[in-house]
Amino acid sequence: MNTRSILLAALWAAGLYIAGLIIPVLGQIAMLLSPVPLILAWVRTGQREGMAATGLAAVIVMALAGPSAAALFFFGFGLMAAGTAEGMVRHMKPEGASLLGGLLPLVALGITLGIYSAGGGDVVAAVESYLRASFNDAAELYRLIGIPEAASMVLTIADSFIYYAVRLMPAIAVATAVTQAACCCGIARIVILRKGGVLYGSIPLSSWHAPDIWVWGLIAALFLDVLPWKAANIAGWNLTLLAVVVYTTQGIALLEHFLKKIAMHPVARGIIVGLVLATPLLAFLTALGVVDVWADLRKVREPEGEAGKNRQG
Repeated sequence: MNTRSILLAALWAAGLYIAGLIIPVLGQIAMLLSPVPLILAWVRTGQREGMAATGLAAVIVMALAGPSAAALFFFGFGLMAAGTAEGMVRHMKPEGASLLGGLLPLVALGITLGIYSAGGGDVVAAVESYLRASFNDAAELYRLIGIPEAASMVLTIADSFIYYAVRLMPAIAVATAVTQAACCCGIARIVILRKGGVLYGSIPLSSWHAPDIWVWGLIAALFLDVLPWKAANIAGWNLTLLAVVVYTTQGIALLEHFLKKIAMHPVARGIIVGLVLATPLLAFLTALGVVDVWADLRKVREPEGEAGKNRQG
């Protein structure tokens, strides 16, 4: 067992997580990357080393921040690292590894919420109460700094925001967890390849596209959106949100592909993608991702004839 790799991965992961607890904004961004060292240990040195690093990191977090923080780390970021790394080791496609890494923590969360509900707790009421308290705190802060108009605006939109946020919570949770797992997977992939490692089945973002069959999820979502039943509409909203995330990512991959073709520097590419994501052009990227399902603008899909020959071979 590679003790040095275990120790380094555990210290890095625990350090990134603790940074999020004590440093505003930048620390919280760093916290989201805490699965990366664990993924690297798992993929580069083996499953036992990855599991040992995850357990040791949880122990370090418990010593520094208490058992609650350690439990959140292990069942959140630890399971995410395990799922993502195992997907990479098994040569899954990027979406498969990201789904496995993102959904494992949600399974743990679902079990926890099930136990909470079985004990008489109301999950929806608890979420609504938390969100309302957050809005009230924000409004109070605006009043204290002398911006009563902003406080009034926050309280005005609170009810509508809470209504939709609670009903879209399943899609928000899945999209957030899988996106985080995908980012960690991508960063780990870059590190491994730059260290001379080999990842079979791994592809760059510029070549990625969602499985074509996923477009039926978008079609089903749009169908549910127009039905005259509220439950169907809520299911449709959740599916639509997930489809928007998927095809926006595919649009980003297209943009990355064309920026690479003109040999643009990676930093410049990142700035351009960031600017597009921060503007209404984001809707264009989403539409472009949907169009690419049929147009195959990068010619990255294998022709049917060749696919059949490869399957026979």
